[in-house]
Amino acid sequence: MFHKHGGDIYTYSGAVDFSANINYLGMPPKVREAAIRSIDGSLHYPDPDYRSLRRALARRENVLNEWQLPEPEYTGCENKAQMIRSEHIICGNGAAELMFALAAAKHPRKALLAVPSFFEYEQALGAFGCRIHRYSMAKEYQFRLEEDFFDAIDEETDCIVLGNPNNPTGRLLESSFLDKAAKICSQRGILFVLDESFFDFLCEEDKKKTWSGTGKVLDHPNLFVIKSFTKMYAMPGLRFGYGICSDTELLEKMRALMQPWNVSVPAQAAAEAAAGELQFAKKTADLISRNKAEMTEWMEQAGYRVYPSNANFLLFEGPEDLGDFCLKEGWMIRDCSNFPGLEKGTFRICVRSREENRALMEVLKRGIMRWQK
Repeated sequence: MFHKHGGDIYTYSGAVDFSANINYLGMPPKVREAAIRSIDGSLHYPDPDYRSLRRALARRENVLNEWQLPEPEYTGCENKAQMIRSEHIICGNGAAELMFALAAAKHPRKALLAVPSFFEYEQALGAFGCRIHRYSMAKEYQFRLEEDFFDAIDEETDCIVLGNPNNPTGRLLESSFLDKAAKICSQRGILFVLDESFFDFLCEEDKKKTWSGTGKVLDHPNLFVIKSFTKMYAMPGLRFGYGICSDTELLEKMRALMQPWNVSVPAQAAAEAAAGELQFAKKTADLISRNKAEMTEWMEQAGYRVYPSNANFLLFEGPEDLGDFCLKEGWMIRDCSNFPGLEKGTFRICVRSREENRALMEVLKRGIMRWQK
C-alpha cells in the first residue's frame, strides 16, 4: 500500500487544496513559457546528460553561495577553484527518485532518521535492505532536533538523512548542529543526506541561522544535498529535483542505476528557466513569512496548538475528525497521523495568500468550535 500524501485532487475533486506545500503564487511566467515552448522539441528525446540544465544549476548554486558571503555581489565565481560544477550535479524526476537512486547506489546497512520526516527516506532505504533507526523528535520540544540525536549514532550507522527545513514539522537545523553533524559524518565515513527541498522558502533572517549544504559539499565528499523545484516553482506535475555531491563516482553509479531520459524535455526547459528565478524565490519567502505569522496568530487564538515552522507550511493539533470536517466544507488539509512519530489529530496546512488563509480560517474556526462544545 502506498503512503498517503497531500495534493490528492483526483480523489477529492473540487476541494480547495491546502494539503500540498506548493507556492501559492504559482509557476513563474518565464518557467511556464519555457515549458510551453519546449513542446515542439518534445518530438526528440531529452538530453540524457542534461548539459545545458546542469550548467544553469551550477551557476545558480554558485550565485547563492556567493550571496552567503560578506560581499553579496556575484563577482566571477566561475574563475574560482572552490565552486559547484556540472559534474557535481545529478538530475531526477523529483527529489524522491534521487533518494531511491542514492539508496540503490550506496546500499547503506543502517540509517538514522529523525522522525517525523518525509516518508520516502524510509521507503527508499528500506527497499534496498537498509535497517532504519528512528530518533523521535518530541512535541514537548516543538519537534526541535536536540543534541542527543548524536548519541543515537552507533558503530553500525553508515547513513544519516535530515531535512532542512524538515517536512512535516517545518523546523530548520541551526548552523552549529549542521557543523557537528558534518564533522561526525566525515570522521566516521557516514553518508550525510541533507534534503533542502524547502530551503528556498527560508526568509533572510532564517537563512542567517543555518547553512546550505551546497556550500559544503566540496569539503565533505560524503555529503549529498537534495534540492527540488517542485514546491517553490509550482511544478509538481512536471517533476524535477537535483542532487549535489563532490563524489562524482557516486553520481556516476547513481546515473547507471536510473532509467535513461528520466527528465522530460518540458521538465528540463522549465527547470533551466527556474534556475534563474532567484528574485521570485526571495519575494515568495518574504510573503510566506508574513502570511505565516498572521495565520499562526489566528489559529492560536481559535484554540489550535501550532508548532513553529520555518517553511511554507504549519503543523498543528486539532480535533481528530478535522480533516473529514474540512473535506465536507470543500477544503483539503493534510492528515499527518500516518507520519511515524505523529498522532491522530495532527495536521499540516500550506501557507497561501492572506485571502485564502482567511477563508480557510473560517472553516477551521467552525471545526474547532464543535469540539470545544
